[in-house]
Parts: sequence; C-alpha cells; structure tokens
Amino acid sequence: MSQAIKSKNFRRFSGRTARLQQGISIISVLLGLVIAAAVVAVVYNQYTDSQRKARIEAATSDIATMIAGAQKLYGNANQYGAVTTAVAVQSGVVPERMRVAGTTTAQNRYNGAVTFTPATITVANDSLALGYGSVRAVDCQDIIMSVDTLSRAISVGATQVKPNDGQVAVADMATACDSAANVDLTITFGRGQ
Repeated sequence: MSQAIKSKNFRRFSGRTARLQQGISIISVLLGLVIAAAVVAVVYNQYTDSQRKARIEAATSDIATMIAGAQKLYGNANQYGAVTTAVAVQSGVVPERMRVAGTTTAQNRYNGAVTFTPATITVANDSLALGYGSVRAVDCQDIIMSVDTLSRAISVGATQVKPNDGQVAVADMATACDSAANVDLTITFGRGQ
C-alpha cells in the first residue's frame, strides 16, 4: 500500500475517533450532571427532614416545659382557675425566650400565640387549656402524638381529636391537621391525670 493511501486512511480513522470521543465526552458530562442532581436531591431531603424533626422536638419540649411548670405552680395548690396568659408569662411558666418583649404575651416557634385559660374536665377549673397557635400542618400530628401522655384533651382548631381523658382519634387528627397550612392546637392538662 502506498504512503498516500495509508495517510488518507489514517486521517479518516482519526476523524472518526475524534467524533466518537466527543460523543462519549458529552454522555460523560450528562451522566455526571444526573448523578450530581441526584446527590443534591438526597442531601436537600435529608436537610429538610432534619429541620422538621428539630422543629417538632423544640415545640414538644416547649409544651412539656410549660405544662410541667403550670402543674407544679398552680396544680398542686388547685389554682388553675386563676391562671391567665399574663399570669403564666409573669410567673415564668412560659420560658423567657417565648415572651414578647415588654408585654405579658408569648409566641411559639411558629410565631403563633401561646395562651393559657382555665378549663373544666370533671369539676370546675380542674384543668388549664394551653393554646399553641400557627403550627405547621406537617408538624401537627407529630406534636400531638408527642404530648398525648401529658394531656387530658387535645383540639386542633374546633375539632377535638382527643376527648376528655380518652385516646387520640387518629383519623380525626389527620383530617384536622390537614385542614389548613397552619393550625391552632389546644392542649388541656391538669388534675385527675
């Protein structure tokens, strides 16, 4: 074979190889982008899940702290009938970080109101109703299940999801928690538990 033919065949082969390598390079880049997108999606989901768990744990801790403080301060002395939001805030039942500066009101981690009102389960003023407002719907059920044992009754908005000294009605809870983007919880606790 002559040198000219060999050179011509080599150039043809080199051109095909270069185009094949370019095609493989594009596929490699696209594959890398797909893998990177999948990794970012997994990391983002884990981050949002951990944020949600932290919110729920913090809200549950706040509620448990306020219930324990109110029971200690007012329950043992049968004084639930005298408790208002202002009294609970001023007495330190509501943690200082939740107090709205310069007022006798409080806000929770969801920027919703925290309220206290006397309640009746069996006899007059034997309980307190703790209002915990603007809870995210996605956190609602987990918070309710976390504070169930601390409560005598629980309502989501106007829907009672745990009747007086009963069990949480899971179907009612799911429907009530899903009724709006943010919901208000009322956790009733007190004597007789």
